[in-house]
Amino acid sequence: MPESIRKRATIGAIWAAVDRFGIVLLQFVINIVLARLLTPEDFGCIGMITIFVAISQTLIDGGFGSALIQRKDTTQQDFSTIFYWNILFSGFLYVILFFASPFIAAFFRMPLLTNILRVIGIVLITNAFGLVQKVKLRKQLDFRKIAISSIASNAIAAAVAIVMAHNGFGVWSLVLMQLFTSIISGILLWILARWYPSLVFSFESLKRLFGYGGYLLITNVLQDFCTHLQGVVIGRKFSAVEMGLYSQAKKMDEVACLTFPNVIVQVVFPLYSELQNDLNRLRELLRQNTRVISFIIFPLMTLLIVIADQIIVFLFGEKWVDAVPYFQVLCIGGFFACLQNMNYYAIAAIGKSGTLFRWSFYKWGFLLTLLLLGAKFGMNGVLAAMVVSNINIYFINAYLVHRYIGYTIARQLKDVAPILGCSIFAGALVWLTHAYTHLHFIPLAVLFIFTYVFVAWQCRLHAIKDAKSIVRTILNRK
Repeated sequence: MPESIRKRATIGAIWAAVDRFGIVLLQFVINIVLARLLTPEDFGCIGMITIFVAISQTLIDGGFGSALIQRKDTTQQDFSTIFYWNILFSGFLYVILFFASPFIAAFFRMPLLTNILRVIGIVLITNAFGLVQKVKLRKQLDFRKIAISSIASNAIAAAVAIVMAHNGFGVWSLVLMQLFTSIISGILLWILARWYPSLVFSFESLKRLFGYGGYLLITNVLQDFCTHLQGVVIGRKFSAVEMGLYSQAKKMDEVACLTFPNVIVQVVFPLYSELQNDLNRLRELLRQNTRVISFIIFPLMTLLIVIADQIIVFLFGEKWVDAVPYFQVLCIGGFFACLQNMNYYAIAAIGKSGTLFRWSFYKWGFLLTLLLLGAKFGMNGVLAAMVVSNINIYFINAYLVHRYIGYTIARQLKDVAPILGCSIFAGALVWLTHAYTHLHFIPLAVLFIFTYVFVAWQCRLHAIKDAKSIVRTILNRK
């Protein structure tokens, strides 16, 4: 790889991390503020309808964004065609959503959802205006401008939402925050990307790009449907309050168990791709990444389970205390969720995307079955279904790595077992201390970190060396 491309890729990875961590941190703080001003029912209303907007948004993109990035011979005509297609198709989907909203509201037995869906659905159109500009920036590895537009739009929209929530606008604060974020982001992308569509539309370009993007469309729609399916099940079977409690618990769980691994994946995926013909080196790098992620996320999930009662009340207030058991159960699934994408992208890097596509039907079908069965046993059944699904997805991806890369399941479990043991030991000590002394969560967290690091050091965990090695590998790409 030429040195100039290496440098651009490295800088791009850094700005992608800034974008990811910046948005996560910003949304986390915003969520805390709004959770204190609004009710679980307000958040539950938004959680119920997320699936409809998410799937519609995926249908609009249709995989064309990835197709434009993947193809090396894209022209101004291609980009312009997809821009106009996105606008037209988003308008078509919004009309469907507009007229379907009363039936969706009746399904959830909440008349208010009719107007909420009709307003929040406007983001389909406003997002469509900035999709191609964002694709252009990604294709150029200019993640700095994407980070600027994302962070700035979220910050401005959040300020408006907080003022609205403070003045009693309730759920509409959340609705308009999403709408303003979309509008501001689109304006900034137009300014920063400096790309404008030509007055041209080509069905030939659309057909050629759909040949690649259509395959991704099916995969992404299926993934979005199953990712947000629990919201439909909970919204239909339970109350908006329970949906709100679950949504808040899930947000916290995903921030804790997925943010760091997803940033690592963005950085190491190009490395995986470069090593696709050298399975020995790829296998060793994957082992390093697995141990490092486990070394960071396993103790974090353990600590959060132990101090969940204090941390949720501290962040969101007493009215969210019923979300504690939801969060604790989801954190158990987080032990497995944090490692899923690392194995997934290792398989993708060696060109087995078709295999991943076929297995996705089983993984998401299994989740659907579990959710429908779990709902019969109340919220505990739904939560258990989510955890079992995370375990299932982890072992499927682990099996594929075992089969195609030679990193056996037994070896994978052996690599993470000592880290899990150290986490559980530190967690048990802090749990006993918490139970008998009722200390504040800050000294409990300090005690946990000290105990975990001490035990890990005494056990000479290989992950400590792995972390240093990965840092050196990334820095050597400059």
